[in-house]
Amino acid sequence: MKKLILMTVAVVCVLAVAVLWQTSRDSAGKPLPVNTRMGGQFEMTDQDGQPFSSEALQGKVVLLFFGFTHCPDICPATMARMAQLYKDLEQTGEASDVQVVFITFDPERDTAEYLKKYLAWFHPDFIGLTGTPEQVKKVAAQYSVVYLAVGEDSEGGTEFAHSDFVYLIDREGKVRKLYPVDAELEEIKRDLRTLL
Repeated sequence: MKKLILMTVAVVCVLAVAVLWQTSRDSAGKPLPVNTRMGGQFEMTDQDGQPFSSEALQGKVVLLFFGFTHCPDICPATMARMAQLYKDLEQTGEASDVQVVFITFDPERDTAEYLKKYLAWFHPDFIGLTGTPEQVKKVAAQYSVVYLAVGEDSEGGTEFAHSDFVYLIDREGKVRKLYPVDAELEEIKRDLRTLL
């Protein structure tokens, strides 16, 4: 019986891989769809303490991620991956048309000054955004981001559970694709290059 279960699992895995491979072949070369349910203009404050409008991103291909600087795992790991991707693009001369943006949903601790220190660990070209709780709530809703305070962390600050997608946004500010945080960097680069 155990052998039959293992064989069934193996067959299902092979079929799943085949379907994923065929799907990726079918979508190769096709333009990325536009997500009309997400996105929009917003106003926040950047890591230099200056007012920031999303209009400043027009003309750039944007990789957008929502998180908080005291996140113990997903956020720093994702930002490190974005830093690696950006460095790869610098080596190929494509980084000047790409902007990585980090938006916090913990404005109480993630002041402009704190965001600046945090982003320095990843890349000096990255933009960090904070704002009032109302501004954060509004922009999170525009991108269907879910975040929920789940208690206190070891420093006495708020601990959050949150959705963790990276958003690919085109030069006109339209959302073109969402990636799970463990998406292959090569896939993101390949998609991104179709928008450059």
